[in-house]
Amino acid sequence: MDYLAARFKKIKKMLKLVFAFVNAPLFGTFLAGMFWKRATGHGAFVGLVSGTVAAAVHHGLSIPKGAVAGIKGGWLSIVHTYPSEMAQNFWTAIWAFSTCVVLTVTVSLLTRPRDDKELVGLVYSLTPRDVTKGEPWYMRPASLGLAVLVLTALFNLVFW
Repeated sequence: MDYLAARFKKIKKMLKLVFAFVNAPLFGTFLAGMFWKRATGHGAFVGLVSGTVAAAVHHGLSIPKGAVAGIKGGWLSIVHTYPSEMAQNFWTAIWAFSTCVVLTVTVSLLTRPRDDKELVGLVYSLTPRDVTKGEPWYMRPASLGLAVLVLTALFNLVFW
């Protein structure tokens, strides 16, 4: 791994590539499973593996401008050249995420769904909501979330 990391000017650039391979399909699987009650384990597995494979294929067929084919891409063939490593990593993540979600949905529709009773607490639409009426503002998740968003926007304006 040290040999691979040495090929990148900054470790952050290598981590972005790793995240495109790992986090993008994982995030697609997570979203599908959490917000779509029809998602199945088989669909999630196929989607996760295929998303990672899609990332590898995209990385193998593309290369950033000025790079030599190999660790930074183009190890299968050079079909597309990106203006930067960031652009290549971003598109690798898009391909991984999209492939993951499409195949998760497709395989889930072809397999038997779980009963709604088994998914309570796991899927957002089947999880009962806590009622926070009458609670003070600092005990309500919605008001705390709004406060965090306002503070984030304020800090972005101040420290931009």
